Amino acid sequence: MTKPAIASVEDIEDFFNAYNNHNWDDMFNYMSSDCVWDASEKCLKGRQNIIDYWTNYHAAFKETAGKHEKVVFGDHMVYLQVKIHLEFLKDGCFYGKSYKKGETLDFACADFYELDDEGKIKSARIYIKFFNL
Repeated sequence: MTKPAIASVEDIEDFFNAYNNHNWDDMFNYMSSDCVWDASEKCLKGRQNIIDYWTNYHAAFKETAGKHEKVVFGDHMVYLQVKIHLEFLKDGCFYGKSYKKGETLDFACADFYELDDEGKIKSARIYIKFFNL
């Protein structure tokens, strides 16, 4: 029997590291190919739509997921909290607000991941709380 994709806090750390490094292949080792990623701002379905969104829309900023907090595992689910830091690499927009190159934005996320039988994220609901708007 193979190890589930997400079965420990270390797996969450590896998933975040892949995200922070834009290593989409490694990241999708933890996500189903038909994953539904609902990040409050936009709901995306499927590997290619998710990658296209992150590589195109997120091109204006560098997004860094911090260390996870309060990770709770349940039956085919994971809940965690994480702080996010955005650094704008060029003028851009996030959640309808314009930002200039060099500005930063910090916020917290509460992530709810529903896992399939292989431990891969089949749906994610991400809720955001802004600190410095």
